[in-house]
Amino acid sequence: MKVKKLAIAVMLSTIFTGYSVASEVDLYKSENWKNLFPEQYTTWAETEQSTPESGKLDDLLASNPNLVSAWAGYGFAKDYNRARGHQFALIDITKTLRVGHPLVGHDGEVVGEAMAANCWSCKSPDIVRMYDKVGEANFSKNTWSTWGHEISNAIGCADCHELGSEDIRISRPYADRAMKKIGKDFADQTPTMQASQTCAQCHVEYYFDGSDSKKVRYPWDHWVPGVKTNYKDVVSYTGTDGLYEGFAAEAQLAFFNLHNFKDWTNAISGAPSLKAQHPEFENMSDRTEHAMDNHLEFGCTTCHMPKTTNDKGVEYSNHKVTFEAEKLPESCLTCHDGADFKEMFDERKAEIKKLRFDANGTDPRLTEAHFKAQAIWSANGIKGLEAGKSIGEAKGNYEAALKAGTPLATEMDSLLIKIRHAQWFWDSATASHGIHAHNPEEAVRLLEKSNAILDEAIAEADTLLTRYAPSYVYDGSKYDTKAKVQPLAGLNFEAMKTSKELFIEQRVEKEWPVDLK
Repeated sequence: MKVKKLAIAVMLSTIFTGYSVASEVDLYKSENWKNLFPEQYTTWAETEQSTPESGKLDDLLASNPNLVSAWAGYGFAKDYNRARGHQFALIDITKTLRVGHPLVGHDGEVVGEAMAANCWSCKSPDIVRMYDKVGEANFSKNTWSTWGHEISNAIGCADCHELGSEDIRISRPYADRAMKKIGKDFADQTPTMQASQTCAQCHVEYYFDGSDSKKVRYPWDHWVPGVKTNYKDVVSYTGTDGLYEGFAAEAQLAFFNLHNFKDWTNAISGAPSLKAQHPEFENMSDRTEHAMDNHLEFGCTTCHMPKTTNDKGVEYSNHKVTFEAEKLPESCLTCHDGADFKEMFDERKAEIKKLRFDANGTDPRLTEAHFKAQAIWSANGIKGLEAGKSIGEAKGNYEAALKAGTPLATEMDSLLIKIRHAQWFWDSATASHGIHAHNPEEAVRLLEKSNAILDEAIAEADTLLTRYAPSYVYDGSKYDTKAKVQPLAGLNFEAMKTSKELFIEQRVEKEWPVDLK
């Protein structure tokens, strides 16, 4: 494999660089494709324009501090910014507080590490080169900063194309395995679905645990959805709406529950929690009104990479990877007026925001549920962050109390499972980029379901508080800014920021090839 790739690189050297020098060309670097694919390269370079007009990162924790309590004890509570264009993915993960501030200590051991190596998996095509170089398992079982000195190229050509070719591919072996598991072998799909599958290497829900060398897994890559496994049987569901098959959030939750999987323990409430990533592929493929027999075939690239022509009349795909209604294919515009999209999307966003941010919305009530759970623990002598414990100590105390087999453990297990489920359905909707466009009905369904579960959870919490802490009064104004909530989640923003700056100075700028522009 390595010899073959080297031979291809040598053969293509003249084509890509314009020089007849027999030297290896780095085909994981998109700049080395521009001579052969100039229009595609030019539009790819425009992904750098997909950033806030101010040029500054859009801090979502500041605009919605409820996220801090929802993700307390997990990296997203430290730092969470609105996604920018593909060219920023590598830069942003290097700079984010989420991955920690890994420095080499006096004993030679790395301290301050926070993430696993496969957190690189959606940020750079170099992940594929590294799988070939050191093996997928060896790469995956290490920590995030282990490979930082090897990662230099932004998301680009090599992520979705055979090296040096316009032919598309699934470059990530875990994505290829998942598609084969569910009967969607890449080679057997239409060009439109193949293109969507390349997007599904990243725009998808995934996880990795302590098994299988921490390789990336999808929570639906263990079965053929709705054929080999229907999770309605596992949860004794009697409905006929297909919620426990396919890619639905219910089926994924049932899988995680069956395997007793959690991403982390919430440091405020002790809830065994799950973090949805960005399930765009699932929301485009399942439970959407566009998935109808009489609809034109469409996929991710239909709207985000529409075909266009250059000044010579040659057709190519726009690689800016954004949505511009006026550039939709003509076949779409026969039914959809491009000018109407903004109004339609604004209406959909307004409905989703109402479900989230009204007084009885998911976001503020998730915060309420987490802090009420903390108050119940505290009233029973189980010490958490409110008692000055560290994040690790708080988690440990809650986990031990849940295993104690006491009546309180039974009561709190019931409450915390409800919080876990409500948060999963909320996150499945809100972490899906563009769900207001892709599948707004599913967003509304998931948020309404989350709110219904929160009704039960808060009522249950109130009953327990009446018994154990009758004088407790929940005051939402204590949690309405990022600056207020982060310390209550065990975080010191300024200290994290200082440590991060030192990490960038001591390791990234000295040892790593990434350009932090």
